[in-house]
Amino acid sequence: MPEHRPGRALAADAPERTPVPTTARRLRLSRLLAEMIPGARTLRVTLREPARAWPSPHASAYDEIGRRLPLNPPQARTAARWIIRACPEVDWRQEHDLDLSTGRLLRVTEARNAAVGGR
Repeated sequence: MPEHRPGRALAADAPERTPVPTTARRLRLSRLLAEMIPGARTLRVTLREPARAWPSPHASAYDEIGRRLPLNPPQARTAARWIIRACPEVDWRQEHDLDLSTGRLLRVTEARNAAVGGR
């Protein structure tokens, strides 16, 4: 019988894992979302679904011209959850836009300023 040692259990040596840079993760997620929602260029993510009074993940899709694309409720919820989970460092109390071509995530106010000319 092995000798008992008080304290923490010995952990198996886990293989070293190199962290995936956030930009690579977002770009990969952007590609998956672009396949899931054909024609979408931007996804707007928020924790305030329009039809609910309590916080609920929600995404809206827009094409390259800025027209809103129809999403069914499971698509909107799933896309929002994926983006929120992939970017835990972001303050999700504000809306954010994910550009599906670059993987760039901006607060809606920053995205609007960039579109107007950087005011």
